[in-house]
Amino acid sequence: MRAVITFHALDLQPGPLSYSPEGLDALLGALSDAQIPVLDLDRLLLPETKRGVSLTFDDGLKSLHDAGVPILRAHRVPAHVFVVPGRLSKDNRWPGQPAAAQTYPMLNWTEIEAIQAAGVRIEGHTANHPDLRALDDAAILEELEEADAIIEARTGRRPTYFAYPYGYHSPRVQAIVRPRYRACFTTRLAYLSEGDDRAALPRLDSHYLRSPRLARRLATARVHRYLSLRGFVRRLRGTE
Repeated sequence: MRAVITFHALDLQPGPLSYSPEGLDALLGALSDAQIPVLDLDRLLLPETKRGVSLTFDDGLKSLHDAGVPILRAHRVPAHVFVVPGRLSKDNRWPGQPAAAQTYPMLNWTEIEAIQAAGVRIEGHTANHPDLRALDDAAILEELEEADAIIEARTGRRPTYFAYPYGYHSPRVQAIVRPRYRACFTTRLAYLSEGDDRAALPRLDSHYLRSPRLARRLATARVHRYLSLRGFVRRLRGTE
């Protein structure tokens, strides 16, 4: 069993993008109890790795620094954050964001330096969080290069992984993004499997893992069936 778990905010606000700090602490404890290792993406995606999870945080929200890093440090686990450089020090109200979406403050560069020092790797998520399907090829490349160049200049490391904004992608977008990164991530709700395309890997949304009992049983067929059903419902609703 291998999986990538995705989070956004770590706070007590209502809504699917918020996950409580206490919940993260309990989830990591449950994974430890189940002897499911938390690995960085480099190790998780090795062919010889058969069991483990990686933690990813989308957008670069301030709560990762304020609430997340102390918990990650306490459990001594790695993580990755997909940041949007054009919105840092602002909020997540970028163009195209649904009006009903919850507003969250973003990280600033000082906080990014601190979370990187704590073992969180900074990865790519475009410069401004557009739907890449709506851009022409040149504009897609501009979004990717601007983001990666800024991250490299500020952190000393170029992103090696990428998450599609909103999870939106297409064969054309994949063809442009694929050569730039070791792997690219969608919002498709599924475990990793041998036949996955590295340009469109699935993740497990933490929204469905709020119970430590589910995390403790993440490697079981029963939880696998539950998450597969949730993924099927999301596809029917067009939210994946």
